[in-house]
Amino acid sequence: MKKKNRAMILFSTIAVIIIICIAAIWWLNSKSINAIEDIKKINASDTFDQQEEEYIVYFWQSTCTYCKQMEKDVISFSNSGDIPLYVVDMQEEKNESSWYDWEAHHKKYDQVIGKIEDGKEVWNEGINIENFQNDKDIAWGIVANEENQIIATHNTAYGNEAPENAEEIEITGTPTMIKIKNGQFDDYAVGVEETLDMLGK
Repeated sequence: MKKKNRAMILFSTIAVIIIICIAAIWWLNSKSINAIEDIKKINASDTFDQQEEEYIVYFWQSTCTYCKQMEKDVISFSNSGDIPLYVVDMQEEKNESSWYDWEAHHKKYDQVIGKIEDGKEVWNEGINIENFQNDKDIAWGIVANEENQIIATHNTAYGNEAPENAEEIEITGTPTMIKIKNGQFDDYAVGVEETLDMLGK
């Protein structure tokens, strides 16, 4: 009789331990982040308003190829819990005002460098196309518009890389990250390599 009771107690104890382990594993998995969509979203206007002493705000788009390249690293960093990470979805209308004004940029910096005549490129006087193609400081594109003008499009942004408040944020492209410390701007990164560097990857 005593042996049966001991066996029953032992079996019950093992069963309870197994149930506790399964519940703990389920609870831990339910807390972990498995996709960017699981990370807490904020508006761009709230970039400087989070409660933590130090955190990173990730400006992201679901359609961004470069964002997809680094998704696993971002999720891994977020799960590490070292520094809180917030996501701003730049495809949402409420975040539109935080985009860099590319339209004004192109109006200011693009140049008419020639025209198409009888199917041939005719360059304006003094234009050497190689100067645009070999420019190490500015990314130029060469396009023809509807009026057959040849335009050198200036594709290097001059966005604010040290915003002091949300109104000064100018996102030139995604992925972009801004690190905040004690409510103040601390660091800025744009592009896969720079943002992964900010995450220590």
